[in-house]
Amino acid sequence: MDSISRRIGEYVARARFEDLSPAAVASAKRSTLDTMGAMVAGSTAPGVDTVVDLAKGWGGIEEAHLVGFGHRLPAPLAVWCNGTMARALEIDDCVDFLPVHPSASSVATLLSLAELKQGLSGRDFLTALAVGQDLIIRMGLAVRQNAMQSGRNNLFKIFGPTAALARAMGLGPSEAQNALGLAFSFAVGDGQCAIDGALSLRLQQGIVAQGALLSVLLSSRGFTGARDFLLGNYGYLRAFEPDPRLEYLTQDLGKEFYGERITIKPFSSCRATHASINLALRLRNETNMDTKLIRRITVRTCPEVSQLVGEPRDVKIAPGSVPTAQFSIQFTVAAALIRGDFFLKELEPESIKDDEILDLASRIYVESDPSLRTDFVLGRTVMEIDLEDQPSLKQEIELPLGNPSKPMKYEACAEKFLKSASYSVNPLQTERLEELIEKVSRIEDLQDVSVLMPYLY
Repeated sequence: MDSISRRIGEYVARARFEDLSPAAVASAKRSTLDTMGAMVAGSTAPGVDTVVDLAKGWGGIEEAHLVGFGHRLPAPLAVWCNGTMARALEIDDCVDFLPVHPSASSVATLLSLAELKQGLSGRDFLTALAVGQDLIIRMGLAVRQNAMQSGRNNLFKIFGPTAALARAMGLGPSEAQNALGLAFSFAVGDGQCAIDGALSLRLQQGIVAQGALLSVLLSSRGFTGARDFLLGNYGYLRAFEPDPRLEYLTQDLGKEFYGERITIKPFSSCRATHASINLALRLRNETNMDTKLIRRITVRTCPEVSQLVGEPRDVKIAPGSVPTAQFSIQFTVAAALIRGDFFLKELEPESIKDDEILDLASRIYVESDPSLRTDFVLGRTVMEIDLEDQPSLKQEIELPLGNPSKPMKYEACAEKFLKSASYSVNPLQTERLEELIEKVSRIEDLQDVSVLMPYLY
């Protein structure tokens, strides 16, 4: 028998709020508020209207709300839409040592489950989220080559929100293990969509959220999935990930929660661009440079980052879509130097077609350098700016803002949340949003977290 699959089922079922460290609780709160902001802003992201229109057209039992829109739909349709919104604008949280997004699907599904279940307490919500975050990160560490190295997308991301929901539903060890086995049938995704700038990148998180909810609901009714879902003869790790590092799945399981190491993103772009944006803004603020005097900007990164957000050059210097712009060092750096930030305003149509930004992007060159690899998937980043009739500027960075070593505190997350909420498909009152920020800061005191949803539409 696959003992690791069994142990994970036991861990999911038996985790308690008292097991969480203060850092894990604080991280879960930040991620909750941050993901709420990502969903609200995502309500106006390209492609989301198509997904929502389809879901509304299908109709059904009114169980859970669509963030931003306010419509009530069957819970599987609601989480499909809300999960898509959470990843739509690349502002949801991530992990700097892995290409993993640990919270988008989990927060989206837990909020809908709270409406469906009624009575999900804040303590149980935080415990469930911490468990889901922990498991998805452990799975990422167990994989020998990450997705940016192998090209194999993180199919394991389905296990995070499923674990979170199983814990929130109060499933027993066998039921939780069974739910995770069912979730294996919903494991989906590809990495090519990120390179191609396709809308399917954001849709995948909605598909995962929906699959997780269906897996838990089916398991709670006795429907069965693969029991040995990880290490059975055709289990996930045997079938898709050769030579896994199994120690990450068991060491200090239930004692150490990897959610403590989550990064909150300050910029609305792929995390692999953030080091370059940080350097650009630092040099801009320190020198007050005139961008018209820039002859060339050279950005050196590790090969994995260069391939993801620096190549092919002709696409990156003139992105034809929002997703392509978000996955371009050339565009994000140019926009940051000219606008002084890279958030949602820099992704509006007039920004993507701005001649000044595009002209500067054409003078930015990304070079691959294997010596810049580190234990973090981002590696180190070096930026050199050549100016007309002035000395060149050069700086480097390893860990950009938002990393746990340079964290965004809850107050900064609140500011980001308010910026994000201004992009809601329906206007939201600032006074109500500030009430929500305060409620999330003490979410462990809530008897029913479903009271948070009305603030989001």
